[in-house]
Amino acid sequence: MFAISPRLSVDDFGLFRLADELSNYCDRSPQAFGLNRESEVQNTDKEFRIRFDLKHYKPEEIKITSDNQRLTVHAKHEEKQDNHSFVSREICRVYKLPEDVDAKSITSSLNSNGVLSIKATKRAIEAPKETAIPVEFAK
Repeated sequence: MFAISPRLSVDDFGLFRLADELSNYCDRSPQAFGLNRESEVQNTDKEFRIRFDLKHYKPEEIKITSDNQRLTVHAKHEEKQDNHSFVSREICRVYKLPEDVDAKSITSSLNSNGVLSIKATKRAIEAPKETAIPVEFAK
């Protein structure tokens, strides 16, 4: 294993701090603490999908809106812990929708693990058509 020799140092306030060499090897990423805030976006020929973790929110605390160009996911709650403090969580994500997404087809679901899935189908894009334009003769 690793030889760990803790260091003792004094900070600017005269307080002792214990610096552990092991901290260099610890994973401090948000995922290590179960806080994966990254979303997974898939944009295929047939559909547009978004998935991300909202396990700290109830379905009634999540609001999803679309203005046909953007999709906004806003979740917020305040949870009272005791008489002296409370926990408040809030997340807001805005996604630019691809031009060929049918905004009326957007659906969402929250599974029992707190993963929000949003799905929208794509409209068929018509190929450019050649149109004959008559030429008028002016006398």
